[in-house]
Parts: sequence; C-alpha cells; structure tokens
Amino acid sequence: MMGQRLKAWLTTWAEKPYPRPACNLLIVRWMALLFLGLSGPALAAQEARVEPQTQDARKCEALAELNLEALPGGPAVITSAHVVEVPATGLEHFIFTQSGYGSSTPERASRIREYCSVTGYVAPQNKFVLKLPLSGDWNQKFFFYACGGFCGTLFMDAPNLGLARGYASATGNGGHESALGFDGVWAANAPELQEDFGWRSNHVVTLVTKAITTRFYEMPVKYSYMVGNSKGGQAALLEAQRFPEDFDGLMPSAPVYDYTGRDVLAGAWFAQAINDGHGGSVLSAEAAQAVHKSVLKLCGAQAGLEEGLVTDPPSCKWQPEMIACVQGGSGADCLNAKQVAAVKRLMTPVTNSKGEVLYAYPYVPGTETQWAGWNYFGAPRAGYTPRTANLELPVQHERYLADERIRENVDALKYDFDRGPATLARSRRIYDASSPNLTAFKARGGKILMWHGWADGAIMATSSIGYYEGVTRAMGGRKQTEDFFRLFLVPGVHHGGGGPGFTEFDSLTALENWVEKGQAPEKLVTGRLSNGVVERTRPVFPYPVLAHYSGKGDPKQADSFVPVDLSPR
Repeated sequence: MMGQRLKAWLTTWAEKPYPRPACNLLIVRWMALLFLGLSGPALAAQEARVEPQTQDARKCEALAELNLEALPGGPAVITSAHVVEVPATGLEHFIFTQSGYGSSTPERASRIREYCSVTGYVAPQNKFVLKLPLSGDWNQKFFFYACGGFCGTLFMDAPNLGLARGYASATGNGGHESALGFDGVWAANAPELQEDFGWRSNHVVTLVTKAITTRFYEMPVKYSYMVGNSKGGQAALLEAQRFPEDFDGLMPSAPVYDYTGRDVLAGAWFAQAINDGHGGSVLSAEAAQAVHKSVLKLCGAQAGLEEGLVTDPPSCKWQPEMIACVQGGSGADCLNAKQVAAVKRLMTPVTNSKGEVLYAYPYVPGTETQWAGWNYFGAPRAGYTPRTANLELPVQHERYLADERIRENVDALKYDFDRGPATLARSRRIYDASSPNLTAFKARGGKILMWHGWADGAIMATSSIGYYEGVTRAMGGRKQTEDFFRLFLVPGVHHGGGGPGFTEFDSLTALENWVEKGQAPEKLVTGRLSNGVVERTRPVFPYPVLAHYSGKGDPKQADSFVPVDLSPR
C-alpha cells in the first residue's frame, strides 16, 4: 500500500515538476526575513547565491521548490537545497568516534568534491539533512544514520560516513530538539514527540529522503542501508521488526533494544550501587584502574596469549573482593568496602525482592575502561558538562518519557523494583525494540550485521547476545538465523568505537557484500592502533565462535588465529 502511494505521488510529481511558483516562494521568503527583523544588508546576505552552473546544481536548487505535503510519510518541507564544495582537507569527521567503517579517516580519501545538501523536516519536528553526491559520483545506494542517546540534535556531519562512499546519505534529529546528553525535558507532556522519538521518526524521514533522492537522480535507489549505535542500534532493529521493507541491510552496533529496561531498571540499579549519599559516586578513575589491573592479571590471556584485553568476559570469574583493601585501609591498588559493594552490585543482574530477574545484563569484566561518565564523573568535553549517566538516565526517562504527562516524585535512589516495572508498559510499547520475530525482514532478503564491543561501559555486550539468542529461538535455530543475521563481538571496543582494543574494522563493506553479492561474513579482520598506525590485527568470528591463537606464527597477525566453536550446533 505504501509503495503504491509513493509511486502515485512520484507520478504526480513528474507531471508537475515544481508545484510551488518560484516567484511566490521568493515573496514568502522575503516576508519571513522581514518578520524576523533582518536589515537590508542581512537580507542581501541571506539571498546571496552563486548562480548554478551545472545541471546537477540546477537540479539541486530546484529541490527547494518541491511540494512534499502529499508525500507518504509527510507532510514535509524542504528548507534549503544547494550544492556544497568539499574543502581540500576533505569531508568533515563525525563528532563521535565510530568503528565499523574501515579506516578511522575514510572521509579524507573520498572522491566526493561536491554534493547537494538538502535540509528540511517531516511534521511535526522530524528534522533531516540529506547529502546527495553529484550524478557521476552516486553509487545508486541510500544510507541512513540513526541518531543515538536521547537524539534531539541534527548532526550535519553524520551522513559523511556514507557520503564518502558515494551514498545518498541522510540522518535525522529523532523528532525533536534538545540539549546534548540525556535531556528528557523535550518529552514533558508531549506524547506525539515521544512516539516520534520511540519508533516513527526514522521511518518517515527515510520515506521522505528516499523520495527526494529518487527525484534528484530520476532513477530508483538500488540498495538501502541503515546504521546506528546505541539508540541508533535500537532504531535499526526496530526497522527490521516494524518496517521490514525500508532497508536491505542493517548495521546496528551496541543496540539498546530494551530501551526502557536499560534506562529505568538497570539505570536505577546502577545508580543505587554507586551512590555516595551526596549526589556523587563512590567510584573513581583510581578505583577503575585498580579493577582493570586485577582483571587483566586474571583474564588478560583468554585468547591464548597476553594481549591486555578481556576477549571472553562471560568466562572471566573476576570478583571485586579479590582486591579488597585490608580492613579499614585504602590504597591505589585496592577497593574500600563501599567500592567493593558498589562493583559487586554493578556486576549483579537487576532483581526484585523475590529474586526474579528484571534486567539480565549487568557489568562484565573489561568494561571498567569506560566507567568514566557512567559510574563516576568523566572529564568535560565540548557540549557536555561532567556527569554520571547512570544517576541521570533513570530519572530523565521515568519523569519525562514514560507517561503522557510528567511523572511526579521520581527518585532513582528509591526506585521500587517490586512495583515500578508494572508502571512501564506504555514506555515499553513506545521505546523498546525487543521483538525477536524478524520473519518478514528475512523473507524479503534483508541482512543484519550487528556488532558490539566487549569493553562497552554503557550497554553490556551480553545484552546483544541475549537478543541474538532470542532471535535464534524464534527463527528456528542457528542455521536459519545465520542465513540473514550475524553478531560480532569485538574485544576492547567501547560504546560504538574507541577503547583499548581492536577498533579498526570495516563491517559496512562486509554488510554490502552480503546484501549485494551474497557473500556472508565469515569473519571481520580487526585492527588495533598504536600512535595512529595499526600495530596488530586479529579475526573476529560470528558469535558464538571465538578466536584463539594457534600457537604458530606472528601473534600480531590475524592469520595466526583460528576459530574455536564451543557451542552445540
């Protein structure tokens, strides 16, 4: 039905190329600028345009005249469309460190020198940016980057991850505007914005930006891909569950698919674990370092050689009591009694008073390298104030996102694990992407390459194992699942990128080859950086297969590792 509506709309569009008279649109723009109180010189600056010299440039600027009111997914409005010249230094880097796209600087080597930049929004507040390579540079594919966290910001450089490869590339703001970080105030008394953020925004923006792409190139998109980390990973899985026709390939990383459970239940549990009674945490960078040294001493050689990484955290039996300070004492290499209790609880599943597990994915050994900002104050960075996310997440979500109206008397430190979960049914309906039924997505030939870093201090990689195993059961077994969905667990990688481990790999190309050539990814060759140079490589095999040093060859080379499958098939 949606495809027929889109086809009908595109046909009407072709018959009436520019439904808005250019002179009327110009008058509207000038009136709007006058209403905003701009002076004569400011008006001239706003309207100054370089006369388009090429057919692509003329087609790009003409997009601003399109009427998108009847478009499936709409109504929508294009607010600007113009050709951008890429500076000699190359495409701008995305602000967040992202693994999965090959070299850490793929944009720099891109052949893209100009592109058509289109901005707009889908009602009510779903802002988007779409970057279209010029006709000769387009690879006939569409790329969508789904926002993370609480969204609320239109990251203009996020599409560059796909644009650099020749994709028509888009991203959105998740249906609202807000401050960076876990700001939930935008959702206060705003059920429509909550629905957009939870599940609708990426779908409608995809429909609209795909239609604009088809219009610009005057040909259909051949393949469509969606990527995203954290909430963006949730969005990718949700597309497979709710809108299986939107994309051919999905690359979710560290997906917070149990959004409500991680934000509220796990968030409150972790907050109570680290609480120092004064709004801060009993943990610190020194405590995390002490934990890390002890963890590596016990579990730093799980792959058959010492490499300073925990490569199989579930099998690591480390406990905080192992480095407890002598009674009443303290020191750089030990944990005091409060810190031992805090870490113990961080590493324990969330339960109610009956012992029933409410959230099964606590912290695992190796994640302590990313406790900063989550379990104690992290260092400040541009746009962020120092904060402890596990103290903020449950309050912001429960107060502003859970109900249609602000929920009063919210206190994560007093959260009732017996009565609280039953009040979150609405939140789960809107924000969770936990259904294991991917039958429709598989039936139309879709592929999912999901990856998660073992050192992720925000969302434990074991949660991705839990979802994957749920899909395996729902789809009828491992073989039936591996046909279209594979999970890769990468040692030493933080939340979506960075970390002390193997941060360099190209899972997007692996996904492309799977979708377009039928080449299922048997392994990812990952690299570890030292002073900006890859110093060692190793394979990462699809879960549940582990990589183990063969005992022969250079331990810094991927070819020296072999797959070890300890699970029953």
